[in-house]
Amino acid sequence: MSADTPEPRDKPNPSNPQNGTLNPIRMFDPMAEIVPKVATDTPELSEKPNPLNPLMIVIDGCWAGLRLDALLAELYPDRSRTALAKAIKSGAASLDGQTARANSRVRAGQSLFFEVPFWGQEGELCPITPMDLEVIYRDDDIWVINKPAGLTVHPADGHVGPTLAGALLALDPGLSGVGSPERPGIVHRLDKDTSGVMVVARNQASFDLLCQAFADRKVGKRYLAFVRGQIPDRGKIDSPIGRHPTQRHKMRAGAPSNREATTIFRTIRRYPKTGLSLVAVNLLTGRTHQARVHLASIGAPILADKIYGRSLGSLKCDHPSLKPLLARQFLHARRLTIPMLNGGQMIFRSPWPPDFRALLEELLRLERENCLRP
Repeated sequence: MSADTPEPRDKPNPSNPQNGTLNPIRMFDPMAEIVPKVATDTPELSEKPNPLNPLMIVIDGCWAGLRLDALLAELYPDRSRTALAKAIKSGAASLDGQTARANSRVRAGQSLFFEVPFWGQEGELCPITPMDLEVIYRDDDIWVINKPAGLTVHPADGHVGPTLAGALLALDPGLSGVGSPERPGIVHRLDKDTSGVMVVARNQASFDLLCQAFADRKVGKRYLAFVRGQIPDRGKIDSPIGRHPTQRHKMRAGAPSNREATTIFRTIRRYPKTGLSLVAVNLLTGRTHQARVHLASIGAPILADKIYGRSLGSLKCDHPSLKPLLARQFLHARRLTIPMLNGGQMIFRSPWPPDFRALLEELLRLERENCLRP
């Protein structure tokens, strides 16, 4: 059986961290240790709430009738109304358990919950949200996380909402002094809809080492992907990647003025009834959207990729059982090899995500039933 096909669910040995397959640690929920703050008869508005804890108060009579954004502006005098309004719009505030609007008028006795955001240097928001993160490994120098699909890694233009950086900051406040304020501890990233293994630095020495290792191409990165179209058994894609000249949210391959990019791939298994294939991908460089752009450039885009992929209409029509399974691009960071501060090297692996397993099982079922395409 290939090393990249789903392995039996045996229990890894937690005493051997070198294999990078430690039992996942389910981290505590910070909300469990927060005691609601109750307003007194004379609220101390000048006191800044703890920026690492959600705000939970009962509205005092002297605040009754205020707009919610005005009240929060008094509680957070060093934050702009615009930043607070963005946080409220993202769903960070609720009154009596109901999502509130910026222009909501507060009433005495109401319970206010505000999920306190982290503001980066340029006003970017990264709400610190209690999250059930799956931790593959942790020591004094690094976190290794199994990032779920759908979670943004760090604040970016146009994004307001929970991020991995914010969730980790809630678990590990010391990260705020590592790297940049808006990307604490972040040394690399995965696209929002890509799942898999990620490393985050816990101190500046580890941050500097890992950043240099990524820059010097001394980090091993292997992905798994389901792709559509004809793809060779194995190959190497050596094509520079740069920003698309007119569609700025996209990258493109092949322009000579762009930065060099190299991808090696190997086809693990083909599923001829659906025209899909399971592929292992090794990235020798780290360009934005590299695996997605390179595979699309050879006519084998990643399945369900909304930017570089093909329409799913015909696939869903021919095989309706696949329709509920195709919710995100099928790209998963399977393995990460990194240097450590002690001079050694560690390999970490992320298990197959549930949607990958569900798709694999359905593809195998379709193959067994000899479900021919019309």
